[in-house]
Amino acid sequence: MNNARKEDIAWVNTLKGACILLVVLYHTVLPGFETTVNYLSAGWIPAEIWVQFNTVLSPLRMPAFFFVSGLLATNGILNRPWKQVFTSRITNLFYLYILWGFIQWWSIVGISTEITGQRISQNLNAAYAGSLLEFLKLTFMAMSTSWYLYGLALYFLCARIFRQHKVALLAVAVVLNYLAAEKIIPYWGPQSLAQYFLFFLLGAFRGPLMLRLSELRRENVLPWSLLAALAGIHVIFGLDKSLFMCTLAVLFSVAACRWLNQHFSMRWMNWVGRNTLQIYVIHRIFIEFFGMSAILFAQRHHLFEQAWFSLLWACFYPVAIVGICSLCSVAVWSLTNRGLGQSLFIFPTLIGWKRSKSAA
Repeated sequence: MNNARKEDIAWVNTLKGACILLVVLYHTVLPGFETTVNYLSAGWIPAEIWVQFNTVLSPLRMPAFFFVSGLLATNGILNRPWKQVFTSRITNLFYLYILWGFIQWWSIVGISTEITGQRISQNLNAAYAGSLLEFLKLTFMAMSTSWYLYGLALYFLCARIFRQHKVALLAVAVVLNYLAAEKIIPYWGPQSLAQYFLFFLLGAFRGPLMLRLSELRRENVLPWSLLAALAGIHVIFGLDKSLFMCTLAVLFSVAACRWLNQHFSMRWMNWVGRNTLQIYVIHRIFIEFFGMSAILFAQRHHLFEQAWFSLLWACFYPVAIVGICSLCSVAVWSLTNRGLGQSLFIFPTLIGWKRSKSAA
């Protein structure tokens, strides 16, 4: 493998790693950490910075994640036969979405019952469903912690079916993006599916163009300026998470990840990027366990009334929980991803195919 190829893989893993850590951080801060801010006797400024940091990065987190996912799916969408991709891509993603949705629901309900003795959240999320029927309904509506997998499966399926009509599909994705941004589409799950379809398509169908635009070259100043102007106009009209702002964020993130790999060793971040699936499907369970335990412990012992504890909590709790939950997720994967346990992370019929491919 030549150096150029290694560099391409490196920045992709860097971007994936950054995105998954931002997802874990988002789930850590909102709502768990945010609800503790009112109890703090000190450290309000760093606590508020963490909350606002998550809000500011919303145009980057999922758009970049779906862009790089579309980029990696290009060959499967455009070149591989249906028989080869239907099980490995579409069926596998739906399978993992339903399986881990159920595992998360069962685990989180069990954790909340054990620690608090009651349902801990009234949020419309399958992970907090009060019954099997509610769980299935919310799961179907993409209102689940693992909705990214659901979105990937639907996006891949649509892109594959309509790959001969790229321009029309991109136009539909733009319309869906605006409908979601204006909340004309109801509920956060369908809104998310509609809002981020465009960025998957940009990766799958316009990847080379986007990569050229992400390069720090003089000829890219004009398109970047135009995108910035359009993003600014949308902000004036109240659309601070417009497709133009998100596109700028994606371009900037690609440029930043390339630059970082050229000037620094990003081995640890690239390692995270190679473990995105296991971190994504498992981390929420650990967030609920460690987060709920820590918050209840601090409240029962009146620790938030202590200025030193509140300051440490405000500064370091999000970083600590992100690190602990990410490492624990990878550790669980390492322990279970063998024998029958492999079916937790890949559709069972693909296990034999994967083994035969490795043997060959």
